[in-house]
Amino acid sequence: MITTDLEAAQSIASQLRERSKDINFPIGSEALCDQLLETVDSANFPGALIPELRADGELVVVAIAEPAAWRRLCPVLLAFAGPTLTSFDGLPDTDLADADLAVVIAAAGPHMTATVRLPSDPRGQEMALRALVRARDTLARAPSLTRTAPEPTSWLLARFQDFLNVGRRDAATAILDQLRNELRLDALNLRFLQVQLHATFEEWREIFNLSGFRNLTLARRTPATTAILLEALYQNCLARFFAAGDTAVLQKVYVEEVRPLAVPLLKTPLPTSLRIGGWRIAGIETLISPGRTDLRYALADGHEQLGWLANHLTSSSSTESSFYQEAADEARERLVATEATESVDVMAAALAALTRLSDEQRAELAQAEPFRSALRGLEHEAGNTSVPTSWPTWLARTSDPTFTNALAFARLGAEEWLVAEDGADPASVTSFLDGLNYAQSNPLAAERTAQALPYLVAALRRDALFPNPGMTPIYSSILTLIAMGSARGSSTFDSSLILVDALLSVGVSATDYRELAADIDEIAGEGFGARMVYWALEMIEAFMRSPAPDLAARDRLIHSVLARLIPIRARLSSLQQAGLQNLSEEFGWRLGVPPARQESHNDELASRMRGKTIAIYSLVENASRQAKAALQAIASDIHVQCNADPVGSSQLRALATCSDLFVVAWAAAKHAATDYIRAHRNGRPIVYAEGKGVTSLLRAVEDYFSGQSRQH
Repeated sequence: MITTDLEAAQSIASQLRERSKDINFPIGSEALCDQLLETVDSANFPGALIPELRADGELVVVAIAEPAAWRRLCPVLLAFAGPTLTSFDGLPDTDLADADLAVVIAAAGPHMTATVRLPSDPRGQEMALRALVRARDTLARAPSLTRTAPEPTSWLLARFQDFLNVGRRDAATAILDQLRNELRLDALNLRFLQVQLHATFEEWREIFNLSGFRNLTLARRTPATTAILLEALYQNCLARFFAAGDTAVLQKVYVEEVRPLAVPLLKTPLPTSLRIGGWRIAGIETLISPGRTDLRYALADGHEQLGWLANHLTSSSSTESSFYQEAADEARERLVATEATESVDVMAAALAALTRLSDEQRAELAQAEPFRSALRGLEHEAGNTSVPTSWPTWLARTSDPTFTNALAFARLGAEEWLVAEDGADPASVTSFLDGLNYAQSNPLAAERTAQALPYLVAALRRDALFPNPGMTPIYSSILTLIAMGSARGSSTFDSSLILVDALLSVGVSATDYRELAADIDEIAGEGFGARMVYWALEMIEAFMRSPAPDLAARDRLIHSVLARLIPIRARLSSLQQAGLQNLSEEFGWRLGVPPARQESHNDELASRMRGKTIAIYSLVENASRQAKAALQAIASDIHVQCNADPVGSSQLRALATCSDLFVVAWAAAKHAATDYIRAHRNGRPIVYAEGKGVTSLLRAVEDYFSGQSRQH
């Protein structure tokens, strides 16, 4: 790459490709010259090789690199295309082929160059060009001397959860692709992550249509995945018949189409995360199979979810009759359950049952299948010790060096445990905070806790009362830990948006408000990278949408963030600049005419958006209007239409069927409307904005069209 600045390298490469269109390279050398030009923005190549045709018809290749990269490039060029084939002798010079080339590459900063002259005869030119291409390919395959160590899979999974927490679908998909391309996980676990991704955006049809869906119902899975699969079955096969209220038709469709897939999923105890569709499928199965008394007892916990189906179920006691069970029988039952369900609570119950066995009973159990295999698998996963059954017990174990699967348990715990069993009970909240504070006193525990923060945020959102005023101390403490992690270089900070919005929604005191602003300032850091710009703008919008107990603290934070954004304004995309301009004007910052931008990037973005019809759905209509104005300022022929209907309508249907891109404000939308949009998109692209403001809408649009650019 011609410079370590990726965006600058891409800008130079774009200009050089446009320039090469006007150069008539010798016949037969065009393809080779194009391959050499790819080195300009190739991250695996130290420097660049730029083919040039001089005014006298001489074909040369300009080798250019930063001083540090030149030391790596020079010996390779000598080895592949030295004096035997070309004029290159390893010495740099300053004789560029054209003056206009010097203007283009000036943006690369300090560099060293050498003009590699090729033979005059066509055959010699082709041999030299092929040698240079082989040098390019060799360097591309060579290991990077400055490459950072690969991130552990557990960190990638935590970042995947971080992106899902805020609805960043494209970013979560990129992590999923990385896990797949680097062979980090097996095919089954990758498919379960894909199921989790679709479920986050309630894309039940996509889950149901996944290849191998039947196999997923038979595989070992988490309780949360079981709940998702049941919901996908209900929404795709039964919801419309349930709405009609016809019991006979509903049972017929269930028996013929759904039951073979649903029965393997209907194991008790039912998942605590079961959705309305899962409860109703369990109710239908109970009607058809009166002998499933286990389901009948379990339905008592979800009676209000059954709708009219509840009237068709005979009344029964909400508690199962007590009976005595031999310890050995209970241990066998619990062990078999661990083979079917990947659950922390199931593992804990199995281990507890094993502790009640005598040595003789345990030895007997370990000799017979399938209990021997189940016992071996349980010991491998849990280490044959007690496993955490709540967040406080998980925090208590984080300081144990042998607790090497801490993040794996945190990922499962996010689906099964509430952060505080009773958010209205101060003792429950205090118990969690004590465990959190204790973990910070140990370096190992603090590191593990920091890595698990996205899972903690996901568990907080499972609270039916979220944002819960009684949980405010927990929100603040976890946000502070995210700020501390950001200061140490942590890459999982997107979930902070959720906590900030929750704290601002429930309201905080002036003192807590100042601490909140300080945490955000800490997360922002001293300088912004490209990834942080949209996050910073969205955070400012969140503070501006909410009451400010301390206006001075809010203004200090916003002015501090804006002051760090202004110096990099020239490097922002057009849409980022539009968002910055809107927010700056509200606080009296007059930025004037935007400075020179990366025109190639912005022009490419505008060209991909030109002539497109973009639909925006958000209940925050002011944000939609501002996003529309910003988009149309990029290219006047972009057609942007906004909608805020709470349910499906003729206008919403027209937008869903006709627009090239549909943007849904994930945090400011009605489920009925989003379901209606998905039902009428018919495979056309739909993207989700992570927040409620204009910044999130612009980010979703730019991410989509930038992703198209990378694919091409």
